[in-house]
Amino acid sequence: MKTLVVGFGHPLRRDDGVGLWVAQRLEGMPGVEVVAAQALTPELIPKIATSDLVIFVDARVGSGPVCWTRIRPGVRPALIHALSPQGLLAWTEYLFGRVPESWLVTLPARDLSFGEGLSRKTRLAAEGLLSRIRTYLAERSEQ
Repeated sequence: MKTLVVGFGHPLRRDDGVGLWVAQRLEGMPGVEVVAAQALTPELIPKIATSDLVIFVDARVGSGPVCWTRIRPGVRPALIHALSPQGLLAWTEYLFGRVPESWLVTLPARDLSFGEGLSRKTRLAAEGLLSRIRTYLAERSEQ
């Protein structure tokens, strides 16, 4: 099973970079391809099409728990330089005739000020998410 983890966000807006932070820490995991990007671009479409599972990781303004949402293709938008996960899935389905199982995982972002590094609470949530993703992928590979 091929898994694609796409972490996205802006690394110079503190907690907005949490998706990148998570993705970078999953690099080197067997069977997992990792993409860390500031924006979701059309170049991801072939990678999505050749995956069995895609996990998008992003920040969400506010507090609360880490949220896992199963996503499906949305309306197929114009091909522009930044797309939503659902837009990428729509283009994947249109161009390749298939869509892998896909999840959008969002973490609470409390500090979006200019700067680097995650706030303490966002970092704790991200560390917990790393453990959960590793466990989830290990369980799937055993099936």
